[in-house]
Amino acid sequence: MFEMNTGLQWIISIGLIAYVGYSLFKTGKEFREYRKNSKEYLAKHKDAKEEHYGIWQCMLLVIMTIACLGMALFAQLFSVDESQLLLYRVAYLCIGILFVGLTMEMWIHRSIIFTEDGFFIGTRAYRYRMITTLEKSKGIIKTIRVLFQNGDVIQVSLKIGELIRVRYNEFKAIKKEKKEKRRRR
Repeated sequence: MFEMNTGLQWIISIGLIAYVGYSLFKTGKEFREYRKNSKEYLAKHKDAKEEHYGIWQCMLLVIMTIACLGMALFAQLFSVDESQLLLYRVAYLCIGILFVGLTMEMWIHRSIIFTEDGFFIGTRAYRYRMITTLEKSKGIIKTIRVLFQNGDVIQVSLKIGELIRVRYNEFKAIKKEKKEKRRRR
């Protein structure tokens, strides 16, 4: 195997940890914003129903995080070459940090709060009356794009998209029924 200078190992290690740390910082900032905004939304809407999809994926990511951090601690058992031990530890640590960020992103994008006139997903609330269309994507991973009148577009999982479609159709039916009642008067 090729020998790498210890100084170069430290430079690469510091660079990787800085990049992954910055990525985790950005995701953590978005997660804090999600938590703050979702609590406010739940406080304003007493009829709100919070649903989480992807809990088992989050649990799997947490298990992978713990495994990676364990492998970083016990890297000497996996490394044949002692001179490469630092790089092994940094690699396992970085992968573990990435899994932490992925867990937070999964929680943000697989949680939705429904109310009778809209929903909250990610870090924002959306109203059903603003939806123009719901488009199913083509490809390996099926998603649904929700397009709004103000030009916003969100992409959600197929399961969440179908729930939004059902709630949106219920909202339109109730709105149509109220309109019919007013017309009959």
